[in-house]
Amino acid sequence: MEAVFSDHWDCPHQFSDEPSWQESDCYWFYDVKLGVGGFHRIGQKPNKGTGQLMLFVFKTGGERFVLNSAPRNEVQLGADARQSRKQVVGSHTAEALGDGRMRYTWDEPESSADIEFYESFYTPRNWPSGKNTEHFEEATNSDGHLECGGRIRGKVRIGDNEYEIDALAHRDRSWGKRSDSAPMMHRYRMYTGTCGSELSFAGFFLDFNETTPMTMGFVDRNGKQEAITNLRVAVTFDYDGLTPLGSIGIMTLESGEQLRIESKVVQGFLTPLPAMGTFSQDNISTFEYGGKTGFVDLEMCTNPGRGSYIPNQADVSFLAIAEGLSKAEDYII
Repeated sequence: MEAVFSDHWDCPHQFSDEPSWQESDCYWFYDVKLGVGGFHRIGQKPNKGTGQLMLFVFKTGGERFVLNSAPRNEVQLGADARQSRKQVVGSHTAEALGDGRMRYTWDEPESSADIEFYESFYTPRNWPSGKNTEHFEEATNSDGHLECGGRIRGKVRIGDNEYEIDALAHRDRSWGKRSDSAPMMHRYRMYTGTCGSELSFAGFFLDFNETTPMTMGFVDRNGKQEAITNLRVAVTFDYDGLTPLGSIGIMTLESGEQLRIESKVVQGFLTPLPAMGTFSQDNISTFEYGGKTGFVDLEMCTNPGRGSYIPNQADVSFLAIAEGLSKAEDYII
């Protein structure tokens, strides 16, 4: 993929005949003032004729909604699934508006939204290649990938309540071959967030087929970017051993500087990964930097023993696992 962002990165791409070829639009967001946030992924495997959905949305002190498990999150692609500037999976859409702007919608009985990623804090870009990353790039995002921090706004409905949000956000697009067997998820961390143009970051740590763990990512501060050469995330778990309450992310930059982010979890949810024999989770969190409140999504796998058991709602304290609408949890202890 060329190094400089162009408009076609945000549009559906011509797919190869590789059975595992996929394209996905994914983003996460949090409106600090309203306490409304979430995580949304719209994916397609056009050679298999299927789409994949992930949706988690919440209002602190209110309700939360999870759509994340089969059979509801697996959708047969319709005739309109791949358009020149738009992906459609069921009632979920991702549309490229140009200039790095995206429109996202969904319309489920329990929740709906029409929101726009309207401001980028830097030009959308790929992760910089780093040590031991060659196998990952070939097997997971072979044709292209982008990351971008910014702002998202629009209407989000959860249950019977509608909210007009203007939230910090981070978006992620990928297209190409994706192997489910290559990543060793038991030591997986993805750490992405922003508080505005003052600081945005996207970091990734993963074991890959028992090779030396790989790290890649970058930090952007007021338009100046630097690669991440090492990422450590120390997590504080609740009594269940699964629900994170907070984390300390330490990003070592090319210059040798270490950037330390201390975060508190607001709401999180678990994703079953039966094809990989495991699960992952995402935790929308807040942090303070330069007098501003930012947000970070800690995406991780907490399965060091590599067991095949997928936790259910009764196994955890606050983490959202059960499909559907439920009361949001109060993570303050």
